[in-house]
Amino acid sequence: MSKKGISFRLNTNITSLAILIIASIVYINYHLINNVLIEKIEEGAVNQSDLIVSRISRNTVGTEELAKNVSYQAFYYHKNNDLDIFLQQVVKYNDILEGIQVELLDYQKKRVLKFSSGKSAQFTDDPESLKFEKLSSTLKTETVNFKPGIWSDPYLYLNDTTHIYVLYKFPIYLPDKKEYGGLVTCVVSMDRISQLISEIKIGKNGYAFIIDNSGNFLIHPKSDRILKRNLFEKPSTIFQDKIDEIESMIKSGRRGSGYGISEYLNNQKSWFYFAPLNESNWTVIQVIPENELFLDHQAIFQKILLVSGLGILLLFLLNMLIFKKIIDPLVRVAHAIQRFASPDGYKNKSRNEIKMLADSLENWQIKYGILVDQQTQTAIERLKYEKDLKSAHEIQFNIIPTSKPAFRDHPEIDLYAVLKPVESVGGDLYDYFFIDKYHLLIAIGDVSGKGIPASLFMAIASTLIKTHAKVLSAKEIVSRVNNELSDRNSNQYFVTLFIGIIDVRSGIMDYCNAAHNYPYLLHPDGTIHTISQSHGLPLGIYKDKTYKSDFIKLESGDLIILYTDGVINSRDNKNLHFGTERLQMNIQKLMNLTAEEATLRLLKSILQHEGTEPQADDITIMIFRYLYKRENQA
Repeated sequence: MSKKGISFRLNTNITSLAILIIASIVYINYHLINNVLIEKIEEGAVNQSDLIVSRISRNTVGTEELAKNVSYQAFYYHKNNDLDIFLQQVVKYNDILEGIQVELLDYQKKRVLKFSSGKSAQFTDDPESLKFEKLSSTLKTETVNFKPGIWSDPYLYLNDTTHIYVLYKFPIYLPDKKEYGGLVTCVVSMDRISQLISEIKIGKNGYAFIIDNSGNFLIHPKSDRILKRNLFEKPSTIFQDKIDEIESMIKSGRRGSGYGISEYLNNQKSWFYFAPLNESNWTVIQVIPENELFLDHQAIFQKILLVSGLGILLLFLLNMLIFKKIIDPLVRVAHAIQRFASPDGYKNKSRNEIKMLADSLENWQIKYGILVDQQTQTAIERLKYEKDLKSAHEIQFNIIPTSKPAFRDHPEIDLYAVLKPVESVGGDLYDYFFIDKYHLLIAIGDVSGKGIPASLFMAIASTLIKTHAKVLSAKEIVSRVNNELSDRNSNQYFVTLFIGIIDVRSGIMDYCNAAHNYPYLLHPDGTIHTISQSHGLPLGIYKDKTYKSDFIKLESGDLIILYTDGVINSRDNKNLHFGTERLQMNIQKLMNLTAEEATLRLLKSILQHEGTEPQADDITIMIFRYLYKRENQA
């Protein structure tokens, strides 16, 4: 061998090495292929199970959130005689629901008020379900079971035995009380869940089904098994060995896999995988025929052949690399710089590494110049955005009145207001101005959301208030503003609004409260009165909505405190809200103060409560003191 030429010896060594590599690959693949396949199958089953669980949970969690939201708003819409319409809208715009029912307890008349809306599913008029004692007792005795909501077992509807339904029940609490006030029941069709499962491809002939904790079929490709067959009955439709162990694992909510015989697949030997569904006692089971499990064998052996061919090709390339060894470092540097410097999709057809390096350096220079230009443009755009944001802040604060005293020619009026947005601009608004010589309009509102969109909606609302303030009727102004805000409001913004029109001679205030926070009235003797009348929904939701109004009479020295949500929603470092109780305690300390002093003291109390915590919402406070003395009236 030593007498042979170097090329022969090199080729002999390289060929021997290639044969060793190929033989090792075949040997390793032969012994490890089954483990690799099983791991791949297990991984795919886990991913598909997670996909099924995720899709089903998206519907169940969505139903739970809907039930919760309806429970929060049921008494409000019932009070406004809109509960039936509200339930119809909920069912109409939520495909996951077949129907929804609200039962409200009337404690005064000892009766149950029932409201429902449905698609294909209807609610039975069970006389027992309308009994006050039965519903109230059920809510009290099943408090623990609600957690706070609860899913029922699936059932067949009496008038339609082809569909299976499941109920989700959520209790309704009385406003401002911890006592139960009723029950929300949502109806979900199991056909919807079955459709979600059928859309997921499981191999070529594989399938998935769902059972409850007792083994009863809830969803299955063969509908005649649903609620009529049990997976754990012997002989099982799938499981063969260790059926008791598998049953124990399923009932305890664990995952597992194994082999069995599928009756649905004509008694083919199959592999199965089971996993629990979140928030329920259901289990999803996937079944794949065994003959589909090893379809990847051929592909793997084809890859082995490809690797073998590549090994022989490597034998040829190694001879070439000997001659290129000297310039190999240059080749690597040239390719690395080309990948970094060349634009996407660029292809260099030249094989001259020197020219490739020169072209790459030229492209690198161009790319660096573009990057510098982009950074410069980004800096310019950032400065422009900051300038625009500053301008928006100045425009917003030019919209609201800020002079003090508010009206120098009216000593009977002491008024001051402050707005502190959580961002540079916000969605709170306030305003005050004289409609005529003797009638003062005060307004305060809170737009949904924060930032620039909310500030734009706030500016529109403020402008509309001034535009329509030509009549001495608070409800008429609110109605007109609502009609215009509701037009072309595609983003569904809304604003809560309180408007009061005060006759400064008599002290009579005509006011309309569109779902805004209740103002407080502080009398000179220290007593606090809540102006607790509400006259309708926020503005911008329903066009042509009718609003009402009420009147109160102010006496000399009375103090009216108006505010937005940001006051009571302010939180300290323990996540405790400022709240209405703390607000009332601070209001009692505002006696004998001017409107400006009272406003600034109340704002200081809020900021001290927040401490180092960031502001959660826009804060607006308006305080008005009535100082008119009728004995001086001409």
